Amino acid sequence: MAGKKKRICGGPAAGIFWTLEKYRVIDANEWVGSSQTGGSGRMNILFVTFYYPPEVGAPQRRISEYAAELKKRGHRVSILTGFPNYPRGELLEPYRRRLYLRENLDDIEVLRVFHFLGSRETKWGRALAEGSFAVSALIAVLLKRAPDVVIVESPSLVSGWTGLVLKRMRKSVFVLHVSDLFPDGALAVGMLSQGTLFSILRRMASFFYREADAIVAVTKGLQEIILSQGISFQKIRLIPNGVADAHIRTKAEPATNGKFRAVYAGNLGRAYNLSPALQAAHRLREDGFEFEIIGDGIDRSAVEKQAGALPNVRFLGGMPVDKMFERLYQANAMVIPLAARPGLESVIPSKMADAMAASLPVVLTGRTGESVEIVRERRCGIVVEPDNPDAMVEAFQFLQKNPTEAAAMGQRGLEYVKKTRLRSFLTEQLEETLLAALQKRNRG
Repeated sequence: MAGKKKRICGGPAAGIFWTLEKYRVIDANEWVGSSQTGGSGRMNILFVTFYYPPEVGAPQRRISEYAAELKKRGHRVSILTGFPNYPRGELLEPYRRRLYLRENLDDIEVLRVFHFLGSRETKWGRALAEGSFAVSALIAVLLKRAPDVVIVESPSLVSGWTGLVLKRMRKSVFVLHVSDLFPDGALAVGMLSQGTLFSILRRMASFFYREADAIVAVTKGLQEIILSQGISFQKIRLIPNGVADAHIRTKAEPATNGKFRAVYAGNLGRAYNLSPALQAAHRLREDGFEFEIIGDGIDRSAVEKQAGALPNVRFLGGMPVDKMFERLYQANAMVIPLAARPGLESVIPSKMADAMAASLPVVLTGRTGESVEIVRERRCGIVVEPDNPDAMVEAFQFLQKNPTEAAAMGQRGLEYVKKTRLRSFLTEQLEETLLAALQKRNRG
């Protein structure tokens, strides 16, 4: 997501935001400005998110793509976020030693505010990072003119306070975008356990669901769970994860020198179990099988240790989305190894749309859930039992020995994503949701 940047950095003094405003280092009119809807339908939209490029990940991509598409449609869009540190909790060099930063990324105004860098491997480290961001975000929005609509990305759930304050004090429309169920998702991957903290966070989530003017859920499972908490069906809009239109490509002959290349592209964290795929790669190492792993995360060291010195496994690390897709276009299949953990049935990994956009057949681990239903109903890949290396080997061998059927699976996935998952199409749905919520507020 390369783009020309302009940077204005705050100093170390206390009361930094007031100081910056006083000395015109920042200008409210340049950031979010005043309401612009009038009768034109154009909105002034603020995204509040702990995750944003140049970080690489699903929420980062989704929000930046939505921002670009909404701006194309004539809306004024800005981002309130932290400093890039995902997934390792380490700041990138250009962003170190800064308390505040305003920059322009791909013609989108981005305001970055201070937060602590807690370890993402512990619940308290994550709480410190996201909690301090929420406090800084609250200060920032109170110093600015109100947007028409504030979209809060959850997780991080505590950022919901920013949306609530703008709703109560500035009459902004508060939209909660739920891409993962928190704290239930943290419980599913072992980041939280049942107890007082979990109960408090559960109540906080329910509170934000009630207070939000509209809720966007990315899967039916999330939508149903939110509905089960007494939230009105009319308040919740299902808008799934998708892919930028520019990344759609009909499958060409992969440049794999006659070998079969499977790829995993995503976070190396607790929601995914790469062990069966690595065991399969070991068993197929003499059969022209290659396995590429693209991404980073808290479990990278453990995955690398398990892979050892396998000659047919390559770790490419995290990379910008355009480069990632270039690797996908050269592959034969995408592995989506969802871990066998309770609570992950409602997950539809964003990498599934990536695979379909690249015309790749999917090898998905799972027994039930929306992802399993999509792969089976659309016949765009193979579903294998979790924690079963034998089943993984069989799936790879089938695709390797049946290239015509593998190509047909990829083509069916491509047609599905073109009909239902293009970012331009999803942005239209999001825009309709925002305008409807805004009109409802204006009617009183």
